[in-house]
Amino acid sequence: MVSNLKQIVEYRELLRTLVFRDIRARYKGSALGFAWNFAIPLLQLMVFWFLFGVILGVKATGNYPFAVFLFTGLLPWNFVANSIGVGVISIRNNANMVKKIFFPLQILPLATVMAEFIALLLGMIVLMAVILVFKVGVSWHILMLPMSFLELVVFIAGFVYLFACANVFFRDVGHILGIVVMAWMYVTPVIFPIKTVASKARWASMIVHLNPMTAIVDSFHSLLLDHHSPDWFWFGYSAVAAVIMFVIGFAVFNHYKYQFEEEI
Repeated sequence: MVSNLKQIVEYRELLRTLVFRDIRARYKGSALGFAWNFAIPLLQLMVFWFLFGVILGVKATGNYPFAVFLFTGLLPWNFVANSIGVGVISIRNNANMVKKIFFPLQILPLATVMAEFIALLLGMIVLMAVILVFKVGVSWHILMLPMSFLELVVFIAGFVYLFACANVFFRDVGHILGIVVMAWMYVTPVIFPIKTVASKARWASMIVHLNPMTAIVDSFHSLLLDHHSPDWFWFGYSAVAAVIMFVIGFAVFNHYKYQFEEEI
């Protein structure tokens, strides 16, 4: 495993090239181009504000509009959904490279995840502006945000490695995961505050908390909106789950990668 990680470092220039290729290709030919990375999150926020704030009048549990709460959770979740959607098909989408060029194949899924991570960081710029506009305020807890980013990237990278490998041998994986990710969001505190789960049945609360993405997404709410530290017990649980997922996903991918050329 260590040797495969070292290969990523050795081919870091190729990784960087593929990351920026994916970013450029995303909005190639569009009028706004790179500016869509800022425009899309802003448009999402406007839709949420109008739907939940104006029409439905939904209130968040903190001193901020529900649209801001929803936007804060959806940014990391969009990273999850987009990374999985693109990353799982990264080997098949780059079949020509896999067959004609010798390079460590573990770079391909990672490049898609890192491209989506850059999009997440650009979305965070919009979120910070929104936080200031709505006078939510900023506290020193924001300094812990890199821990949330790290857990998120490690967990999703492992997940993408595992299912990018599976998708090479079973083409239905990508379609199935689309449904799984949609259902997964509804057991993650993206569209509901984690506090509301405490009043539900014990089994329902446990399902939500055992979901590794729960503590990660909730940490964004805690650090950015509520100005307090995340729940360290569940945050630690998600950290362990992220490491396990990465080790398993990365190991499985590198075990079977020598068969990819024959299968695609």
